[in-house]
Amino acid sequence: MKKQVLLKKAVAGLVATAVMGSAIAAGPFESSLNIEKRINTAAAQTQGTVDQLADQTTDLSLDYRNTLQRVDSLRIYNAQMERQIASQRKQINESSTEMESIDETEKGVLPLMDDMIKTLDEFVQLDIPFNIDDRQARIQKLYGLMDDANVSVSEKYRKILEAYQIEAQYGNVVDATSGDIEKDGSPLAVDFLRVGRMSYVYLTKDGKAGAYWDKQSRQWQPLPEDYLESVGEAVKMAKGTAQANLFKVPVPVAEAAQ
Repeated sequence: MKKQVLLKKAVAGLVATAVMGSAIAAGPFESSLNIEKRINTAAAQTQGTVDQLADQTTDLSLDYRNTLQRVDSLRIYNAQMERQIASQRKQINESSTEMESIDETEKGVLPLMDDMIKTLDEFVQLDIPFNIDDRQARIQKLYGLMDDANVSVSEKYRKILEAYQIEAQYGNVVDATSGDIEKDGSPLAVDFLRVGRMSYVYLTKDGKAGAYWDKQSRQWQPLPEDYLESVGEAVKMAKGTAQANLFKVPVPVAEAAQ
């Protein structure tokens, strides 16, 4: 502002000097009215120049302030970006560490899952032979699942646990199904009765003969006659055609170790 005032005074002084010089040169022949008119015209032109210079100075000052503000904003933005980049680098390093940990975990889990499937396979082979086709097919799917690279380790593990749970549930139910058994080289229609894993028997459709599965010999053994009626009633109860009641079935007992 002081610079603008000094500039105006300097310009006004120059104008006055120029006008006075012109007045002296004109001598007595020039009227005072013309001199005043020229002074006013010169002053107006000078004032316009001063105002224009003042406006330009103001614009430059505003541009300078705006530039400083933009510089400050860029500094703040750059500082924020540096913090974000540092945070992202930290996350990348942590993710890399987690991936290495996952790889190490998988190296230990995959052999464990293979052992779990093999154990389940052996268990089914040694168990009483009910639903044998479905159970073996389920295990074969698990073997195939382990070789599938598109299936995650967690999904493989979930499927294995699911198979174990299904096998565990078999031991908690009484189930009756109809099927065929080979007898003297010919298929024989029978009703199978399974009491958990304790007893597995079948009864002919006429109820006059049957057999129970002997875990020791892994063969069918003739069912004693005093079990025929009770097994027949148990089959009806399991199929829902008779009311629940007590029944007796043969339960093979493992021989004591010598």
